[in-house]
Amino acid sequence: MEIPFKPRPVYVAASWMAPVGRYNGKDKQKLSFLELAELSGEVFDGSPVRRRDIEAVIVGSQNAAAFSGVDNTAAKIAGILGISGARSVLVDTASSSGASAFESAYLEVASGRYDSVLALGVQKMSDASTIESTRIIAGVIDRDEAEFGLTMPACGGLVARALKERLGLTDEEWTAYSALLTQRSQRFAARNPFAHLNMQIELQDYYRQIADGSNYRYWYPLRYHDFCPMSDGVAAVVLTSIPQDVRVSGVGSATDIPTIADRNYFHSFPATVIAAGYAFGMAGIRDIRTFVGKIHVNMHDPFNGFGPINMVDLGIVSRKRLMDALLDESLTGENGAFPTNVTGGLKGRGHPLGATGMIQIVENHHLIREKGFSAGLSHSIGGPINNNVVTLLERSAHYESRPHEQFKPWGLPSLGKMKPKGVNLESLLASGTPATGSFVTATVRFHHKTGLPEVVILIVACRFEGSIYKFLFGISGEYYSQISECAAGDSVYIERVNGLLLVNSMPVTRFYARTMNGLVELAESSWRKLTGKGGGTS
Repeated sequence: MEIPFKPRPVYVAASWMAPVGRYNGKDKQKLSFLELAELSGEVFDGSPVRRRDIEAVIVGSQNAAAFSGVDNTAAKIAGILGISGARSVLVDTASSSGASAFESAYLEVASGRYDSVLALGVQKMSDASTIESTRIIAGVIDRDEAEFGLTMPACGGLVARALKERLGLTDEEWTAYSALLTQRSQRFAARNPFAHLNMQIELQDYYRQIADGSNYRYWYPLRYHDFCPMSDGVAAVVLTSIPQDVRVSGVGSATDIPTIADRNYFHSFPATVIAAGYAFGMAGIRDIRTFVGKIHVNMHDPFNGFGPINMVDLGIVSRKRLMDALLDESLTGENGAFPTNVTGGLKGRGHPLGATGMIQIVENHHLIREKGFSAGLSHSIGGPINNNVVTLLERSAHYESRPHEQFKPWGLPSLGKMKPKGVNLESLLASGTPATGSFVTATVRFHHKTGLPEVVILIVACRFEGSIYKFLFGISGEYYSQISECAAGDSVYIERVNGLLLVNSMPVTRFYARTMNGLVELAESSWRKLTGKGGGTS
């Protein structure tokens, strides 16, 4: 006989965050990774749970060893906070690490194992150069796809292109749409003293900076102002079994396959839909739209294009409102039906990777306690959109006043399927004859100064042994004009000539090589790494 597990109620005793920025001695005071983490001890100021009551410390951080040279991270942080003796664990689910650390801390209390747990997220990206940060972050991507040049900004470009095409926008129309999304996030960030980009970027600023070259095209169709900054940050939450005014009403997480080429589509994120389904099921919420006028939505928008998709995936709006939901003040504005990212989101407040998910939760806790919201939904994405977490905080009185019978979600989206191990470029071309396929999508990286195309990421679908499989390639930017003319479904052929892999007679390039230290860009970036001459962007 199956006995259902009933978790204990878990409450938020206290929360705290530091301003987001770069703690490098220029933007903000110079702090090491551990000095930044030590600031989180301020969460105990005024907390009903004291430092000595903490039984476990759960830390979220993305690859702290690579960014900051810190290993055995959780035990060191517990020590500097004066909580040695407590269980200490590091959680790394890439950029959703903070949210995952919170989920793990929740489970420690809900299970009855501990009564009081400290959850914190910390990241110091400024310890690494832009090139080095891009290399480290690329480690979350499938190895083969990364070697062909796929990076997280490139993933952002693929998603933005998918949304642009789904909305039927021209390049000019997309630029206008993206400018409006940037204006929105920056208006909120300008009013948030804790935001990294604490400034407005109005439409005229966006277009003026296109003209002067500072808002350059980066990964098509995105521009410089369409990306979040690389930030440092730290935030902490104390969870307890002792009743408080705010409780955790729902948590859910889910993964997608690690390869980008094998995804079914880019205009929706299945891991978000699944995670939200489990969070809502745990909270007993059949339709999140019944929280109209009561909930703040804090969703993961590192690149323009993610935000509109998230709003649909989270069930906040219907697909009919995909384009205009975030631009409708009556719907998602500060006083709208579902206020969304009113602290600036990742693009304005900043995105310190492993700390971001915790920061979102802290912001929601403060908004519930100080701005009168009944609930707060936070949504965090990890890796190449494949380790996503949804968290619901709610006023305890509001939770008790509504029906909250838990349920298992149903009708969840299916995921793409990774290619079987025997299906690869070698097997595809084993017969010695060219393989025919069709164009799926592409994005291109432009040089930030010259504007010339540098790297093209191309996805092609091919039939092999009766099934359709998709492959990702890297092509030199000099061939961009040929690829830019391709539309979905156009014929493509792949062949190997004298050992050289070609797509429509264009040579395929591996822009990155795997080393013991991760991914380093060949040629220019490798030389910089060897000689210590950093600089530039990637």
